[in-house]
Amino acid sequence: MSRKLPPVGIENAKQIEQAWAKPQPEWARQRLLVARLIARHQLSAGQIAKIADVSRKTVFNYRDKIMKGGIEELLRRDWKGARTPAVHGMLAGEFVEKLKTGRFRQASDAQAWIKKRTRKTLSLSAVRKVLRRFGGRLKKPRKSHAKKDAAKASEFKEELPGRLAALSEQAGGRPVRLWVLDEHRYGLLPVIRSTWGLRGVRVTAPYATRYKWGYLHEALEVDAQNRCELLFTPAIDQDIHALLLRQIAESDPEALHIVIEDQAGFHLGAGDPRVPANVKLLPLPPYSPELNPVECFGSMIKAGVCNRLYESLEKLEKHIEAVARRWSEPSAVRGLIHDWLLEKTNDGATA
Repeated sequence: MSRKLPPVGIENAKQIEQAWAKPQPEWARQRLLVARLIARHQLSAGQIAKIADVSRKTVFNYRDKIMKGGIEELLRRDWKGARTPAVHGMLAGEFVEKLKTGRFRQASDAQAWIKKRTRKTLSLSAVRKVLRRFGGRLKKPRKSHAKKDAAKASEFKEELPGRLAALSEQAGGRPVRLWVLDEHRYGLLPVIRSTWGLRGVRVTAPYATRYKWGYLHEALEVDAQNRCELLFTPAIDQDIHALLLRQIAESDPEALHIVIEDQAGFHLGAGDPRVPANVKLLPLPPYSPELNPVECFGSMIKAGVCNRLYESLEKLEKHIEAVARRWSEPSAVRGLIHDWLLEKTNDGATA
């Protein structure tokens, strides 16, 4: 049974309205809102709590303050301010930069850094709170090749609109379609991924060492129809890569197809005669897989077949095909395309 709120009295109600009419800080405005609703004596404590976005206990606390000392008691703030956090000011910026680059492998690394910079020794639980406060999460780092040139990756993004505009000029009035392309190996050696389990119970996944492989070639259309072209092959080389380029070209023979791809040795070069006439190649910088949205597509495929043991490649390929069908829908493809790529594509279209 809900507790009823007694009236606060005519004089208190008058003071509440007078205070409400004056400029107030946000915290005082919220308290006065609760007080006004109490003074009207029309709503229950639960209804007032929902309107003012406070707890029911707070509603009764504010009412008790009014009855004890009127509006002055209600608007008196006992909060004396929080303690200065160990990591603040310029140190906070440095701390965030460390997080961005993954310099804290464990909470103890952050603990040592804080002690070195502030001479304060925080417990590990306190350090974890600091890490979470600045948006930190424990993540598995993505591999980055030692030969990767970050400047070239950034330069590729900046120059992409101009390069797309230059290639589009060769269309001669034909529609232009932009693709990203990559390939992934699959096999009977199982892919092991994290899975949910019951605390205290070890989760296992079936595993057998069997080396038999196939390759899935994927091409995603960046904008327009957001189509997906797939090709299963038992091996991979330049002739097979030519098959996929021909498949893309024949998906719309009247269009000019610009294909963004990495510089793998089995990919054709721009001057290779096996490249279809209506296909133009745009190479990515070396060792920069994060620029290619097809990497996400491959990850989704692996997630759909992980932690399972397949008797044959045929059964694995049927399952991959079923998973790929879900991710080949235009809405799914659109969700995989990087925002920066869409932005640069639009810039290139208007260049």
